[in-house]
Amino acid sequence: MQTVSSQRRPKARRWLTVALSLIVILVVIAYAVVSYFGYNFLSTVGSKAPVLTPEGTYETVTFPARGQNYLVYAYYLEGKSGMPAIIQAHGWRSSRFEPAVLERTAKYRSLGYHVLSLDLSDARGETVGNGRIGMGVEERFDVLGAFDYMLTRGFAPDQIGVTGESMGAVSVLLAAALEPRIRAVWADSPFTRSDSVASEQAETFGFPRIIVPGGMLWGVIITGQRIWEDGALAQASRFAENKTAIQLVHCDQDDFVFYYHSKELFEAYRAAGANVDLWTTKCDKHPRSLEVEGENYLARFDAFFRQHLRIS
Repeated sequence: MQTVSSQRRPKARRWLTVALSLIVILVVIAYAVVSYFGYNFLSTVGSKAPVLTPEGTYETVTFPARGQNYLVYAYYLEGKSGMPAIIQAHGWRSSRFEPAVLERTAKYRSLGYHVLSLDLSDARGETVGNGRIGMGVEERFDVLGAFDYMLTRGFAPDQIGVTGESMGAVSVLLAAALEPRIRAVWADSPFTRSDSVASEQAETFGFPRIIVPGGMLWGVIITGQRIWEDGALAQASRFAENKTAIQLVHCDQDDFVFYYHSKELFEAYRAAGANVDLWTTKCDKHPRSLEVEGENYLARFDAFFRQHLRIS
């Protein structure tokens, strides 16, 4: 005969199982909610940037992103006759309107280059794609569209270089990996992989790193993009095969996209046989190499593109 206590044990186990199941469900729901808020914060902007314009003459131009169904907005600044063209890509949550981006654009034109300064999609400018920042994976099609547009303006492929900072640097690296006609890439403060930098940025903004895998899953659900799979680190063999010249630049004490990102990119690209160099600058803010190095930065920039692009 079963005792009262032995009869109660199965009931207690059932209640314990139900309680544990409820706890697990609540934890999963909480994780999903926090992951969504983290993803939403990192992949969207709160407001658009106020419209600012370059000094001197310029054009506002539009062209389709390569293979996409939206238009990219950009400023085109004409340089000196016979000089190459530079496509400029801004960083995360930035735009072609930002004072620092306008200053870069003006400095590059002062060297004689024709400059096309982009609004990457879904940042603080006018280009609207799928509504989410793609950490360079989506934005590479904006850069490729810019390359196609510069061909229509009469520039030959060997007269078009690309440059960007932070996420813009990743955008131009990923674009060059897909487009072997891009001969020269100046990448200032890039990151290796979107999931790595997202973990670091999440922590900077007060989110636990553990939410990043959940946030990446939300990205797949919302946009269909697995943005962690095709980062800048994975392009080493393509750059070697394409014989693309790459100049990496990074502050040694960068406080947002840490220096190790460029160091790992350099080592991977060099090991694959790519034509790559890393210039480490002494600064502690992101990305401040141009501000700190000033004329030295511009001289190196100019020498790099003069070496790898054709001047007619």
